[in-house]
Amino acid sequence: MHHPAPTGADHDPRPQLSFRILGPVQVVTGGAETDIRPPLCAAVLAALLLRQGRRSSSAALIEDVWGDAAPPHALGALRTHVSSLRGLLEPGRAARTPARVLVSHGEGYALRLEQGALDLAEFDRLTDAAERARSAGRPQEVRSLLDAALRLFRGEPLAGVPGPHAAAQRDRLAERRLDALEARWEAELDLGGHTAAIGPLRALADDHPLRERTQELLMTALYEAGRQAEALEVHARAARALRERGAVPGPRLERIHRRVLAGARTPAAAGGVTALRLPQGTADFTGREATVDQLRAALDHGRVVAVSAVSGMGGVGKTALAVHVANGLRDRFPDGQLFVDLRGTDALPAEPAQVLGDFLRALGVVPGRVPALPAERAALYRSLMADRRVFVVLDNARDLGQVRDLLPGGPGCGVLVTSRTRLAGLPGATLVDLRELTEHEASALLVRLIGERRVRAEEEAARQLLDDCGRLPLAIRIVAARLAARPAASIAQTARALADERRRLAELSGDTDDVETTFRLGTDLLDAEQLRAFRLLALPDVPELTRAAAAVLLDRTERQAEDLCEALVDLSLLESIAPGRYRYHDLLRLYARKTAAEEIPADECDGALLRLLETYLALARDAYRATMAGDAFPLTLVPAPSAEGHFATQDSATTWLLDELTALLALTEQAAHHPRIPVTIAAELLLSADPLGRHANQPHGLDRAARAVLEAAERAGDPGAEAVAHYMLGGAHAQNFELATAIRHFQVTAGICRREGHSTLLGLTLGVLAGCKLGLHDFPAALDLLTEALPLAEAAQSPGCVGYVRGFLGLAQLATGAPEAAMESGRAAVALAETSGDREGQAAALRVLGQICLWLGRPDEALDCLSRSLDLWRVTGSRFRESLGLSLLAEAHNLLGRPEEAAACAEEAREAAEQHGGGYLLGRALAQLGHACAARDRASQAAFHYREAHALFDRLGMPEAREMAARLQQTG
Repeated sequence: MHHPAPTGADHDPRPQLSFRILGPVQVVTGGAETDIRPPLCAAVLAALLLRQGRRSSSAALIEDVWGDAAPPHALGALRTHVSSLRGLLEPGRAARTPARVLVSHGEGYALRLEQGALDLAEFDRLTDAAERARSAGRPQEVRSLLDAALRLFRGEPLAGVPGPHAAAQRDRLAERRLDALEARWEAELDLGGHTAAIGPLRALADDHPLRERTQELLMTALYEAGRQAEALEVHARAARALRERGAVPGPRLERIHRRVLAGARTPAAAGGVTALRLPQGTADFTGREATVDQLRAALDHGRVVAVSAVSGMGGVGKTALAVHVANGLRDRFPDGQLFVDLRGTDALPAEPAQVLGDFLRALGVVPGRVPALPAERAALYRSLMADRRVFVVLDNARDLGQVRDLLPGGPGCGVLVTSRTRLAGLPGATLVDLRELTEHEASALLVRLIGERRVRAEEEAARQLLDDCGRLPLAIRIVAARLAARPAASIAQTARALADERRRLAELSGDTDDVETTFRLGTDLLDAEQLRAFRLLALPDVPELTRAAAAVLLDRTERQAEDLCEALVDLSLLESIAPGRYRYHDLLRLYARKTAAEEIPADECDGALLRLLETYLALARDAYRATMAGDAFPLTLVPAPSAEGHFATQDSATTWLLDELTALLALTEQAAHHPRIPVTIAAELLLSADPLGRHANQPHGLDRAARAVLEAAERAGDPGAEAVAHYMLGGAHAQNFELATAIRHFQVTAGICRREGHSTLLGLTLGVLAGCKLGLHDFPAALDLLTEALPLAEAAQSPGCVGYVRGFLGLAQLATGAPEAAMESGRAAVALAETSGDREGQAAALRVLGQICLWLGRPDEALDCLSRSLDLWRVTGSRFRESLGLSLLAEAHNLLGRPEEAAACAEEAREAAEQHGGGYLLGRALAQLGHACAARDRASQAAFHYREAHALFDRLGMPEAREMAARLQQTG
């Protein structure tokens, strides 16, 4: 049906019952407006309205309204809200009369909307008509239609409506409103209203400094109105705002910039390329022409993954070259650009799993949907990149292992890797070794930085200065920054300063003493507050600092801390890697720490580091509680500020722990080695990583951090910290199924906890100790330990720990001849996990109940429990646990006489175990494959699998080795 452009009098009359969501959610009946209360009722109505008449299942509505925080009674609450809405929408309807507006459809609902009854639908209609008018070249009609569409907004869309779906839709609708505003003022410019548009566009640009389209329109309006200087100011301000957030101006904005500079008044062309986290390019990039051409040629040879690698010493300009090449290839890779600093020269380089998390979020994956395990993140990354043309810059890589999972697998992508080492094993790569600048290039760079007149006036001094800098871009830029900041200073003065304080900067390749002079020249420009920040920010052993962490270290507000950080960035003394995130060049960090020790009192440095440690500890404790579905933190040894409630869901807490793990373990080691930091802080930071063991995802570096805490605890004579260190070391060995070693550590922890009265940690320790005993088939000892652990876990009000203990108790009871008690314990563990909303605990409890059913000869029940458990493990992303679940499913199928199904599950279990290094789990999978082969009279294949499983079990000292030996004898 054709809809004429609205002009007021000829607009279709509104229906008797209409709805508004472009503002507070309202129902309009006969002209009377009604706000929807309570907020959850408004959320239900909004979720239905956003579907614009389409049906929605109850499960989908619950997901929209509550998300991961859905209560157990969510379905009942949904029905109550639907009933309330029906009473509002059809107040005179008899109780038994079917609803005519909010109707039921099977297990869900739908709203029957008249034409024009929803403001969002009207907005869609008007903006679609405006787009057709724009394509037809009718700007006056475009302006009229968009004015009508924008009048439909009555404030923030979905104002006050709770829930994850409403939050996402609110952002989407706000974005659509801004798109319509920009299109409306573009039509104004097409009609020649440049002067009229300046004021509204300036206000819009001030409110949204990162919207390049708005800045472009404002520049166009100013320029066409004859205000060229103001247009250039807008570009400078926009470029600065983008640079501060790690981005660069896009092609459209640069196109209008060139037009303003050239004085040509022609419309800007359409198009553009998305840039994802690409840092600001160096405007004064100089030289390297042959290298740039070589890299571009290697990266431009058809729809294949093109990989180039650049190596060279620190400060030689690898990153600047990579960004320069990337900026020149925007049109070649229209789907975006990804950049990451892998910190290959740091003691703790970037973990590929954390980088993959950042990439996935940059590619549009909702944070709560980022998989927990590294292999799952890598698989999703490759899938998302398969059909895209994206350019990836992997800067400062340590080795091939660090970049392997970060290489996209799809055609059409390009990769540029920089490293201090030559990555000769990178398949199909074009390798480039970057050297220092030539004399001509170094001189040209200095001219670009401080001006030709100054350099030509002191050519000999400039040549001497460049020689002393070793013609390294980093050193040249630092010295040039000092000269640029002091226009009255001569180059000769700076050259004499270099000569007086170690002039041999040509030996900058890793020699800290030589670099120190260059860095001192940069810090001479700082005021007292900036110099204090430069030194204190270098104290923590973390790869990068957030704005919030900087504020804690400096004991300043976040705004003050950000201003100080940006001042250091402007002087090349700190790097801005993303909005609100900073890092030091490795040599600058060493210099900053050295001068901090010399110039700042030790108690001030210690106080800054202690503040940061306590802040991380508070967040880590809360992440522990959220990840463990409300369990108490096992051992509180030191008071710390509360951060309770920071994490709303298990997923968000687990993601934070995974992403911050490198920093947590680095700070743990630093605190353990620090002579004036209490070892209790290091111990609690270490303990906060324990929930990751639920994924069987042993953190890289955990063992080293735990041993550092143990050594510090023994030096300090602190039994609580010693107990934590042994507990975490036991967990590390248990995850590798080194059960005898794990038991020794857990026994030490249990002994300390009994002496010191640490009942919560004791209950947890006895539970995992019993698990090790079960693994070694010492069932009476496991039963005694679990019987002692259960009341301790219950007294600690830790539902996760109680469920864990009850599940293992069921296994021990079954093995010691109490089958009915075993079933009761297994079912109680499942019920407890379901009540607490602990998905991972529920998966574990169902697995245990499945095992009990399996050993009691109830394979059908076992199959049901194990299938449900496996589904939950797959949702949580634990491939390690998935392998165990698949092996148990294979065992159930074997017992049911289904060798084909058993073999399929066992093959999948073997694949998962091989990928994730599970020696014991690989043995379980091979054993079930052997059983399946034996059932199909394939004796030689069964013997092969039994032999492989026996070797794995025997190496780990597991009792299953005896069974495999017996099976081998049976198969001959």
